[in-house]
Amino acid sequence: MSPGALLNKMKIGLVVDDICSLPEKLIEEYQIEIVKTKLYFPEWERFPEKNLYQIMKETKASPKTSAPSPGDYLKAYKRVLQNFEKVLVITLTSKLSGTYSSALQAKKLMPDPSKIFIFDSLSAATPEGLLTLKAAQLIREGKEIEEIIKILENLREKIKFFGFLETTYWVERIGRMSKWQGLVFKILKGLGIQPMLGIKEGRVCLTGFNFWTKDTLKALFHQLKHQAKKMKKMIVGINYTDNIDLAYQLKEKVEKELNSKVVFISPVPPIVGANSGPGTLIAGCLPIETNQKI
Repeated sequence: MSPGALLNKMKIGLVVDDICSLPEKLIEEYQIEIVKTKLYFPEWERFPEKNLYQIMKETKASPKTSAPSPGDYLKAYKRVLQNFEKVLVITLTSKLSGTYSSALQAKKLMPDPSKIFIFDSLSAATPEGLLTLKAAQLIREGKEIEEIIKILENLREKIKFFGFLETTYWVERIGRMSKWQGLVFKILKGLGIQPMLGIKEGRVCLTGFNFWTKDTLKALFHQLKHQAKKMKKMIVGINYTDNIDLAYQLKEKVEKELNSKVVFISPVPPIVGANSGPGTLIAGCLPIETNQKI
């Protein structure tokens, strides 16, 4: 690597909310500053030895969630600018959360707002994580921030997200699905039809149906297999709640049968899992150039 490229690497720092779901190892490797969303769940404080999903199953209680404040982002910007000249901020979709708005408000409070560049991922969980990982790699390659944003904008239109819920109980409780929609979901699932979650115009919603199997692992693999044919070459991210074994089985099938690389497996971000509930399994995939290493 040339001295100029090495110097350029120190120009851009990366700030991302924890919904990106990247494992700690990748966060540390790429020096990513994480801004945490807020989760309020008193039941967890009473049973610290149990995980979030055990408690949700046992108590039927729903955690309360909220976006980071502008102050949280302001602190993150100041920390990153101690070591970098500019900051690239990637946020959870603005259509579902106030995270983007908080990031924008914090930018306006900075002494020099021109150093802050905010990118709305229009996604969540694994897709946001894949875009973040791509941005981190582009920074490492020495790309300028304007070029990175253009590449991310292009990829944002191509990235895919698939999720299957075990039950609609939790999304109904928080008002993201009506009781009527929940009833339809249960009827379809009883008939062997798996309603599928995806992202459309920045919103997580029902985007299709899986008619082939009741098995979540097979249903997710079927969707990824379809995308592998279209994308030719892709990377994959997987999020799980309380079903880690299923996540690793999916990883094995993807890498063995689709010749694609699973770049991370991690828990569903708590603020997402609080809304989707136990049993949720999510996968995202992103096309890559045929000559690009994965």
